[in-house]
Formats: sequence, structure tokens, C-alpha cells
Amino acid sequence: MGADDRQRIRVQCGCGAKINAPASALGRKVRCPKCQGVVLLRTATKAPVPLPKTTPAPAQNSGSVPALTAKQAPADRLECIRVSCECGAALRIPAQHAGRKAKCPKCQRVFVAPRVTEPMDPAPAATEPEDWLDGLMRGTAVAVSPPPSVGGTEPSYGLKPAEAKTPREAAPATAVVGKAKTCPSCQKSLPANAVICVECGINLKTGRPLLTTQEDNLDNAYVRAEGAIRWLSWLMPIGVYPVASEAFGLRTPWVVRAVALLTVAVSLWFFVAVIYNPEPSPANLNLMLWSGEQEFDARALLREEGHTDQEIDAAVAAGDLQLSSATIGYRPHQLLTHALLHGGLLHLAGNLLFLMVLGSRVNALIGNIMTVVLYPLLAIAAATAHLIAMAGAPSHPLLGASGAIMGLAGMYLILFPVHKVHMAAWWRWGVVALFKLNLKIFPVHGFVVVLFYIAFDVAFILLGWEDEVAHWAHLGGFLAGVGIALVLLFSRLVNARGGDILSAILGKYAWALIGKPNQPRLSLW
Repeated sequence: MGADDRQRIRVQCGCGAKINAPASALGRKVRCPKCQGVVLLRTATKAPVPLPKTTPAPAQNSGSVPALTAKQAPADRLECIRVSCECGAALRIPAQHAGRKAKCPKCQRVFVAPRVTEPMDPAPAATEPEDWLDGLMRGTAVAVSPPPSVGGTEPSYGLKPAEAKTPREAAPATAVVGKAKTCPSCQKSLPANAVICVECGINLKTGRPLLTTQEDNLDNAYVRAEGAIRWLSWLMPIGVYPVASEAFGLRTPWVVRAVALLTVAVSLWFFVAVIYNPEPSPANLNLMLWSGEQEFDARALLREEGHTDQEIDAAVAAGDLQLSSATIGYRPHQLLTHALLHGGLLHLAGNLLFLMVLGSRVNALIGNIMTVVLYPLLAIAAATAHLIAMAGAPSHPLLGASGAIMGLAGMYLILFPVHKVHMAAWWRWGVVALFKLNLKIFPVHGFVVVLFYIAFDVAFILLGWEDEVAHWAHLGGFLAGVGIALVLLFSRLVNARGGDILSAILGKYAWALIGKPNQPRLSLW
């Protein structure tokens, strides 16, 4: 062993790990085995500490010394005796303690350390300092040869010397040991250390596919939401509404956009023709959904307003009053027309927000043709639930797209329960805080958002609270949306790419119900 190799430099990395390096490494870069950071040995922080020289032990020694495990062995492992205890512990004993009693730290067995009568063959020293540095960077150690036998026989101290091991190069990072895996979905052969099947995008252990999300427009959505809420908060001081969804779809939601434009146009016309018109025509009033027992006669209403029968007959003769539509009550077309009407700007804005955030994501997944068919069905289902629930109540109108939109929310719950919906919550303080606005936008799982809003309808229905909201229409549309989404999954007309509620709960066990993730589905424009 050379003098340079016996001189050691002790340095401490920034992570706290201590590195022992030979003096020959001074001025070179070494890598910390703990944090993998590179340390430059410019100067020694402490004087080089020479290791104690080892000399052959005398023939007879008394006393007991503790044996050291592999981790407790001294740094100069070339002057150690490697033995294996009967309990299986691998021990290293300094060569100067040969012939003395030692105690195994694991089983406390006392034995006599083998005596070395010949110099041990040192392990081949590195010819270049880089060899030592490379070993330090890899975190490997040089194997130590076992003590030579005495007189050509094995030492008989109740212990067996450890078998000599030949140093070997570390396996490359890409080497895989073990049995190859097979994807349970596509049956493709994969490496033993594979966790995800790239072809199917599923977790090989659970069978749950990785979520595919859409996050490209979140920054713009946040900016638009903040700008709109700063103005809206003056009209609505408190609010909690969704502003964006990460649910992914391959199609452009043209149908939802067209429905939104049509709803805005018809609602603005309805504001002028009915809401802000002191004498709306019965035909326009019959665009709303009327439920209950009583029907209103237009002649009776005109008489209550002070018109005589002669004036009413003259209006009928002039065509200003249609007797066929003079009665205000339920008409079949109201099952659809009510979803295009709204009672105010805030009512319209709130419904359009849910339609674009949740409904557009459903449209992008199921396709435009399917959305054209399903949106009217959801409106009819919501209206029917309201008619049945309010059959015994006095006649009253219903208008708004809330029921149909809650149907789309029910479909969202089944198709995208674990995708994130970004919510905006705000509070506009009063005069005391100088009308300060507190605004927070945060992501929440989709199922939390949908269940949060439908819980209000369920609570109002169970507790019997009365307000101006059609809670039965909301609940009817929601249940219809849940049922339709499950039918689409079971019939395998829609592939939610593992984001659906069945895949989230059952994993690969849902394949028997809805098909495997890589199976093709029917594509409707």
C-alpha cells in the first residue's frame, strides 16, 4: 500500500455526508454517494490522518475484542480478516487482532480470530486515481480476499472463511432481472420492471388507466374568470362557481356552443316579449312549462284588468287575440321550449356557465350527434319529473335550462368523477372593509363539485323547504343523466379512457362491464 493511499482526506458535503478520500484525489472532483452532488477537493479541511500500521499478531494473545460487521469495518479493509459466523453474520476482524478472542455482535458467540501466518494478497490497486473516483461515484467497494489457509488446510475455529468474491462491474441501469410481464389488456410482453403499459396507458397492477387531461387553456380561463368576477361580485357579493374543467375529449363541442347561442337569443327575446311586457300574449306565456291543476282563461284575465266583453270580441275579430291560445296551461311543446327561456340575466349567466364548463366536456367525449339527441331528452326528463312532483300544486310556470344542464352534470359525474374542476369562490366585503374582494380559484375533483350542487336540491326536497327553484326538475334531469351515462358505458358506445366512475372504483374488474381501455368504440361526430 502506497503512502498516498494511506493518507486520507476527510471532507463534508453540503448535505451533511462525510466523504473519506485518499490524498491522491486532492484537486479532483468526487461525487457524494448520498446526494450525488459533485465536490471539488481543493484543500484538505483537516490534516491527512495516517492509518495505523498493521503488524502480524503474536502467536499468543489474551483478552477479547469485539468483532466488527461489514458496516463497522475500518476504512483500510485490505488489512482485515473476513470470517462468517455460524449465525450467518459476515464479520471483519482487524489483522492485528489475529489469534485473539472475538465476539459476534449478532449472536454473542465467542470465537478465536484466525491467525494470519502469511501476508495477505492485497486487492489490485487502482492504476489511475479515476478508478477510485469512479468506484466512489458508483458507491461500490472492493472485495477483500479471505485469509489464506495455514498448512494448506482450512482454519478450524468453528467458523468458515467467507468465500472469495471476484469484483464485478455494476450492471447497466437498463438491465432488468426477473420474469417478463404481460399487459392484461393488450397482452403485450413488457419488461419485468414495467409499471405502465404505454400501449394501453394502464397501471399493470391495478388496471386503472392514467388520466388524460386537458390543461392547455387553464391560464386563460383563470384570467377571464378573475376579470368577470371583479365585475359580477358587485351584483353577487358571494358566489361559488366552476370556471374550467380538465376532462379530456377528442371532439369540438359544437352542439353545446350552438345550444348556448340559441338559449341566449331566445332568452333575450323572451325578456322583451314577456318578462318586461305588461301585457304578454297567452301564446308567449305558453312557451313556459305550466304545471298544476288550474288553467287560466285569457278572457277572465282581461275582464279582471277592466276590459269588457265587447272589447274582447273586437280584439278576437281583429286577430289580436287567438281563442285557440287564449287558455294558459300545459302544452306538449313546453317540455322543450322551457329550456330555452330564462327569467333574468343572472339566471341565464349561471346556467350558461355550468353548460360550458361541464356540458362542453361531456359533448367533447360522446360526440356531437349523440349530444343533439341527448340534450332534448334530458330537458324532457327534467320537465316530466317536475310535472309529476307538482301535479297537485296550483298552476305555475317553469322556465330555464337548469334541469337539462343538471342532466349533463349527472353524465359528468359518471364519465369524469376524478378529473379536476377549477372552482372560483369569492366574497365582496361591505363598507367596513371598503368593499374589498376576496377571490380564490382552486381545483376540486369533479364528483365533489357535482355532488355539492345536487345536495342542495336533495336537502330542499327532503326538508320540504319552498323557494322559487325547481328542485324536482334538477333532480329528475340529474338522475336521467346518470342513467344515460351508465347505459353508454355498458353498451360500450363511449370510452372514457379509464376516467369513468366504474374504472375508478373497480379498476381492471370493470373491463367485463365496459370493455378494455384499448378496445375501439363507436365514434359519432
